[in-house]
Amino acid sequence: MPELDADVAAAARVGGRVAGVSALRHHGLWVPPGARSVLQVEVADELQERPAEAQGRPVLVHWLAAGSRPRFGVAPLEATLARAAQQLPLSYAVAVLDSALRATPLTPVDLQFLAASWRPRAKAAASLADERSESGTESVLRVLLREAGIHATPQAPLPIGNLARADLLVGDRLIIECDSEAHHAEPANRRADLRRDESLIALGFIVYRPDYRQVFGDPAGVVATVAAIVARADHLSHRPG
Repeated sequence: MPELDADVAAAARVGGRVAGVSALRHHGLWVPPGARSVLQVEVADELQERPAEAQGRPVLVHWLAAGSRPRFGVAPLEATLARAAQQLPLSYAVAVLDSALRATPLTPVDLQFLAASWRPRAKAAASLADERSESGTESVLRVLLREAGIHATPQAPLPIGNLARADLLVGDRLIIECDSEAHHAEPANRRADLRRDESLIALGFIVYRPDYRQVFGDPAGVVATVAAIVARADHLSHRPG
């Protein structure tokens, strides 16, 4: 049919259904950079041929027990999350799970129940998922900071009215705002950000705005910047010593 999604059609030609990281967008979840370079397909093991590519893209085949149904379409949410959490780096896996808590009826309790049967790598990602996170960039940076020994609170309330929140708050003074490419493209958004930052700086906060390209292109640099602020204890209102 003309309206059939290209990934679903390609997976059907291979002999199965879209799965793993390739299925994320079909469930409305956050998709990691570069995820579309390989098509992941779940195929029942009665299939004889092992295709190497579909429509010019490499194919990663996951074999299921013979007779698995439904055979075509997209793998269900639970199977998609389990496979993606197992395959992806920890920060990306957590970002996917955060988006599932944000964009689907799945609750934190549901997620922990599902994760009880997952492999250790996926289970570790589930233990770090946070329903407060509002973007993949925010989730990824939160985990990267955690790995560097820096705790960041997602969506912390701010004392400037209008239910304002910080994407991430380190200590009680360092605000990190994770701006998307689309956000930066709008001049009105930029002006609003500047006015908001002025208000926060006047109250004694430090505001750091790494964008999407920085977080995914130079994550070590972003973490190093935050670590330098923390090392000086500038993230705290009342500094030790």
